[in-house]
Amino acid sequence: MKRIGAVSALLLAFGCAACATVPAGGVIFQGEPFTPPREASAMGDFLVARYASMTNDPDGAADHYASAMNKSPGVDGLAQRAVFAALLSGDYNKAVAMARRADAASRDATLVRMTLGVDAVRRGRSSEASAYLDGPGFGAFNQSIARGVAAWGMMKPSGSAAAESRLREGLSGNVRQDSATLYQIGLMQLAAGDDDAALETFETLWTSGTRLAVGVGAHARLLAARGQREEALDLLDNFRDTIGANAELERLATRIAQGREVTIWRPTAKQGAALAVYIPAATLMARTDDDIAGVYFVLALALDPELDAARMLWAQALERGDRPTEAYAVYDRVPVASPFYASARGKMAWILRRAGRDGEALALATQALEAVPDRDLLVQLADLYRSLDRFGEAVGILTEVIDTEAEGGQSDWRLLYARGASLENLGRWPEAEEDLRAALTLQPDNASVLNYLGYSYVDRGERIEEGTGMIKRALELNPQSGAYTDSLGWAYFRQGRYDMAARYLERAVELDPGEAVPNDHLGDAYWRLGRELEARFQWARVLKIDPDYQGRDRVEDKLQAGLEDVPVLQAESGPAPQRP
Repeated sequence: MKRIGAVSALLLAFGCAACATVPAGGVIFQGEPFTPPREASAMGDFLVARYASMTNDPDGAADHYASAMNKSPGVDGLAQRAVFAALLSGDYNKAVAMARRADAASRDATLVRMTLGVDAVRRGRSSEASAYLDGPGFGAFNQSIARGVAAWGMMKPSGSAAAESRLREGLSGNVRQDSATLYQIGLMQLAAGDDDAALETFETLWTSGTRLAVGVGAHARLLAARGQREEALDLLDNFRDTIGANAELERLATRIAQGREVTIWRPTAKQGAALAVYIPAATLMARTDDDIAGVYFVLALALDPELDAARMLWAQALERGDRPTEAYAVYDRVPVASPFYASARGKMAWILRRAGRDGEALALATQALEAVPDRDLLVQLADLYRSLDRFGEAVGILTEVIDTEAEGGQSDWRLLYARGASLENLGRWPEAEEDLRAALTLQPDNASVLNYLGYSYVDRGERIEEGTGMIKRALELNPQSGAYTDSLGWAYFRQGRYDMAARYLERAVELDPGEAVPNDHLGDAYWRLGRELEARFQWARVLKIDPDYQGRDRVEDKLQAGLEDVPVLQAESGPAPQRP
């Protein structure tokens, strides 16, 4: 089965690596026992709040938790849940108000203390922040955030040395494990004007192999401001090559390459405290598949409303939580002057596309390109056209980007892959093959390209041995892929090896039971093996899985008349393959 996703998803990344060690779950309520309220009215509010939480209504949940808290003020945990729900809904002010209403016992709840501590730093009250953020009770993840926020809050009243000492309390001695804290120390040294110490810290981190976009940006700015522009560009090029494109770093690289003035970034206490929340939260998001990290991004944005990297990740967390309308609104708050504007507009367009508002999606992306010409937004527009089967327009845009980059000696395999797939859908096979082979030359062990090109060869009846070998290699690289397993099963089917085909296709259906193509292929294999009842069952299943299946007419014909004879492809016999 040929499967290619949106190439922009491969291209657009925020580049946060090895930021912190994060538990897989339980970051918010870790180790905090909870007993529901006993009063009938409070219990009613509690149950409604729980239901609202389960039905993706955090705002309603916050209100009902707050009502239950008013009726049963002595119940531990209600304030914690009320604050959590308010932050999850994006309402920072409501969260702070609820945290302040918590009784003395509930103020020991970690998220309540975290919210009050963040708000104290936001208001410039360092000693108040320390009272909330110091002391026991926080788990390891929240402790690292609390320590960072408290340290930045100390910068003005206690001095940079005391603040840095507070941060160093959390160091383990392992540079990679301590990378998030060490980057903050480097930024704190910049804020204090100690550029030599900051450069030493950044160089230590760079040599260790850790990469964090905000830290690499500060490092590059420091080098460029000192006249070391080539070294700064080398840093940024390396980040792009090893981690991925980052809109903010790309803009900085352009500025440095053009010889324009670059100043050292000296973060304020609030900006530093925002990063103390944002950096671990970004790592948390990379390790989870829900919207929990959004709680922390809301806190980070309360400290630094201009931290658009946090705003982007917050919106992505909302999308993960199946809250596209709210995500759209958050993306829409990214200003046109932000390096992340184009990416935000592209993601808004995709939200519209997934909602079936295709014309609005294309219009939004096109208007954004008129306001801010951007390479990655062009790629996202091409993806939109491909998703609508408007492959000609996609090829035109991708060719524009590929040709522009070729003039600068650059070649991106992802663009070649996307254009090759689009050309293949247009029936322009020789051009498609050229692009796909070029992509494979650049990425010889890329499973997606191997599978797509190998499947294309087998399905077209060309280069059977080579195509089958490509598919086998893709499956070696990703043995749990239903798409690649289906491709190999189909390759055996096309060669008349129906028993082996059925084995792989059965495995493909196990891996991807909701995909129409492997079910269709398995029906074909069963028919050739004389298992006609099972074949018809699989074909009927295809129409239930996907009523708009591209091969629907052909499947209906098979259900009526069976599978017609097709020529078996001849290929040299190789060693007997292993059962999947």
